[in-house]
Amino acid sequence: MVLIALWGAGCDFRRVVVNAPISSETLQRLNPGEDLLNDIVQTLGAPDEIDEMTKGMVLRYRYGDSKTMRVNFGWIFRIFLPVVPSMHLGRGEGVTHVLHIAMNGDGTFDHYFVQDSPAPPRFWFWPF
Repeated sequence: MVLIALWGAGCDFRRVVVNAPISSETLQRLNPGEDLLNDIVQTLGAPDEIDEMTKGMVLRYRYGDSKTMRVNFGWIFRIFLPVVPSMHLGRGEGVTHVLHIAMNGDGTFDHYFVQDSPAPPRFWFWPF
């Protein structure tokens, strides 16, 4: 029982939410060729990243939800050793989407697309 309590004390569960998802209704309010950068920022908020392109710029908005679980087996050795070795095994699932907003050279909205996160691998080496 004591060993299970010690093992459980080295567990770590986390959930990280990055920004709120942007709804399709909000994106449908954008007007290509008419909306300016100020209109995009008023509608979607400040972008996470702005990149300059040859014919305009791209605004990037990131949003997602990730859950992770990690076990530090080195924590058990804290009782016996003055230095705790870090032996982490973990697994998590993260869903991160990136919304790309393309702006024309004259500063008007052109188009958008959503880049989904890659599919998780079908085989995990660790059993966690």
